Amino acid sequence: MRTKNTESPRLLVSNRSVELAIWLSIGSIFLFDIWTHPENVSACFAYAIPILLSLFELKPRPFFYAATATALSIAGSFAVPSGDLPLAAVLANRFIAIATQWVVAVLVKVQYRRQVDMQQQAEYQRRFVAILSHEIGTALTTITGQAYRLARLSERISPNDLKARAEKIRSAAERIEGIVGRVQFASSLGDGTIPVGRRAIDVGLLLATLLDQLKEEQRCGNIELHASSERQFVEGDEMLLRQLFENIVLNSVKYSRSSDAPISVHIAAHAAVIRISIVDRGGGIAPDELPMVREPFYRGKSSRGTSGAGLGLYFVERIVEAHNGRLLIESDVGAGTRVIIDLPQSRDTKP
Repeated sequence: MRTKNTESPRLLVSNRSVELAIWLSIGSIFLFDIWTHPENVSACFAYAIPILLSLFELKPRPFFYAATATALSIAGSFAVPSGDLPLAAVLANRFIAIATQWVVAVLVKVQYRRQVDMQQQAEYQRRFVAILSHEIGTALTTITGQAYRLARLSERISPNDLKARAEKIRSAAERIEGIVGRVQFASSLGDGTIPVGRRAIDVGLLLATLLDQLKEEQRCGNIELHASSERQFVEGDEMLLRQLFENIVLNSVKYSRSSDAPISVHIAAHAAVIRISIVDRGGGIAPDELPMVREPFYRGKSSRGTSGAGLGLYFVERIVEAHNGRLLIESDVGAGTRVIIDLPQSRDTKP
């Protein structure tokens, strides 16, 4: 996630304190080195201490300190005339100490890299759980809504309506089961990626079914679907594509200025891809925020007063990438937003 430098003054002071301690250590070791006989190389080994201290910096610089220690170790050998040992022997002993300095620097760098990787992995797992909760929550909303309507209409509901609503509950439950199954399979792979199914999907039929359901469940009445009579097929995973389109449409509904503001969904063949455009007449996104709306957990100024975790578009982009597609977002403040998804056409026209 792109963020500005927001390090607290306390962290900056702490980092300066560590840096000051490192330079004081280096200076003290150098003074001790030139005060003692050049044949004594213990000071050169002592340079490993400030190199190790660099681990406590926000961004460790062990190689920089090792290079400084190397230069001072060589300079220290000429500060005081050598005694019985020839200069070559003095330098040889010091080069052994210098090699130790660089070994310590490499170990510090490796340890820092391991810490960064562990932090990134922890952050990835946290985001993954948040995304999973977000998507399961969307399906649970369907189940809760349909169950509520069944309870209210229990005395006068027709058998056909009962069957239709029960089917929607079953479909939402299957979506949750499918998500959990994919997560379990991904965990067994150990790489945290959700596998994507590959088959021909009639994107027009998928969107028509989805929009009908959203109109009923979310009371999104003013959504228009524009598609040619010719069926358009993409190759991909029906469940993930449904989540992709659902996220975008619900975002458009959420940020539209009123329930009457029209939302248009267009489907058309465009070169070797099927282009799906979702256009709303909402408040739009500011130009400085547009590059960041795909970042996880980012919520812009227009999101104030609305619920959400800032994960919708992040998850959308991951699904688009998994399908070898492209996501474009165009927006004008006060005029609305246009989300464009290009998905490769399927050669197979049989779902």
